[in-house]
Amino acid sequence: MRRIANKIYAAFDGREGLRTLSGLCAQLIAGQRKSWPELWQAYESLKDVRVRGLECSGFAVRLQYNAGRMINSLASVDQEDIKERQCFLCAENLPQEQKGIFYRNEYLVLCNPRPVFHSHLTVVHINHRRQEIADNFGMFLQLIADLGSGWVVLYNGPQCGASAPDHLHFQVVPSGQMPIEKEIGDGAKRTGITEVNAVKLYGAKNLGRGIIVLEGSDPVALGNVFIKFQGGLQKVLRMDEEPMMNVAGFNEGGAWRLIVFPRAKHRPDAFFREGDERIVVSPAVIEMGGVIVTPMERDFERLDAKAVEAIYREVSLDAAIVDDAIANQCNTGLK
Repeated sequence: MRRIANKIYAAFDGREGLRTLSGLCAQLIAGQRKSWPELWQAYESLKDVRVRGLECSGFAVRLQYNAGRMINSLASVDQEDIKERQCFLCAENLPQEQKGIFYRNEYLVLCNPRPVFHSHLTVVHINHRRQEIADNFGMFLQLIADLGSGWVVLYNGPQCGASAPDHLHFQVVPSGQMPIEKEIGDGAKRTGITEVNAVKLYGAKNLGRGIIVLEGSDPVALGNVFIKFQGGLQKVLRMDEEPMMNVAGFNEGGAWRLIVFPRAKHRPDAFFREGDERIVVSPAVIEMGGVIVTPMERDFERLDAKAVEAIYREVSLDAAIVDDAIANQCNTGLK
């Protein structure tokens, strides 16, 4: 506790009658923009971000040219590189000006210094521990509930988007920014709606990538179904470690809605090409949600619907494998 004391801007422990977490987050962002020059400059740079929409086959995406995200897009996830660098999410390595909200005695809610949206937070564990969702799913749901309906909580798996796979963290962004949020609300797109232990599961068609949505108002039941689904993926894929996945979760009408993006790979082949053939798009949860961040202007200008659809197909897990995982652990399949 002593090593993070000078990093605490405010605290939130969930007690009623105190300030809301959402309100504290708004105050944190406003305060840090004034006291932390790097963050002020990052938010000023958002004014120069260029955005354009693309209509793909049955779904929409938004391309965002954001040069400030270059470090994130190119972040090395090689184990040797990770071992050799200092962890930039550990409290002792944070910038001097950076402060956070001490959240439920376990996490610091911090302003992301390279924001994608006008409010962008990173929620980091106060201890250095590996990125994984299974053992921390309850806190993921708690964070969604504490923030309320105006926010979306994001999780990137250690092998598919987390720029710090060695340190447990989530991200928080304002709701309504990712096209996928609206698209899964379209009942005509939903497929294979089923219910397991009071938790609804369904897929969605014509989105260009496979997803599974979980909805429920009982956090214990929701956690059990999610862990079973993850176990099903592990069994089908014959692996012991966490399967590659991204998760976006938000609160709607007092219930949780989680969008799970099972992944086949982290980056498309085009990311590793040389010269003009290279496309610097590194899909994490925000990209899977429909906001394709491109730190290179040439990629922003040349990417089209066909290219985006190809990237989604390449990095998403085959729908048949996902169906097998659900059938295996939840005694049902999505048709």
